[in-house]
Amino acid sequence: MTSRKVQRWAERICERYAPEVGELIGATDIPAIRVRVEAWGRHAAWTSGTDIFVSYSWFAGHPDDSGAVIHELTHAVMQAPIYGHNTRWLLEGLADYVRDELGHDAPWTKAHHEPGKAMAGYQTTAHFLQHVERRHPGTVKQLAQALMNDTYSPEVFLRCTGSPLYQCVSDYEAEATGA
Repeated sequence: MTSRKVQRWAERICERYAPEVGELIGATDIPAIRVRVEAWGRHAAWTSGTDIFVSYSWFAGHPDDSGAVIHELTHAVMQAPIYGHNTRWLLEGLADYVRDELGHDAPWTKAHHEPGKAMAGYQTTAHFLQHVERRHPGTVKQLAQALMNDTYSPEVFLRCTGSPLYQCVSDYEAEATGA
């Protein structure tokens, strides 16, 4: 697969799934997304603003990993302004959650429980968010909107679920471990 083919493939994924990503996270305006191919990268893909960078070396060897593009597409659609200690875990977990909800997880990216890692980001946070969303539908969308509007704080969990974040995590851990 050539670099140009990788780019066109990733662009088609973005065009196809941007509306569904927007619906899942409550984004009303989908920004113009640009895909760039890098020969090598430390990761399969990454995002800067509305630019998605895909590693040619990764996708040449993993041409079926559409989930990595959808994960980055989620970040680009969100344009979340703060990627810091208090939000990183949630931003990465939301992107994995969206990927899973759209059915593009891979064996190495499946959401799963690991004790004590509900707020670690990526797959373990996606699993926690699945749990919260099953019990309190609409929570994920409200969390994403708070991140996009730069109004996120842990109190969003209290507003959406009736329980503070630490209690949501505790309930999740108890259920996941059968305690």
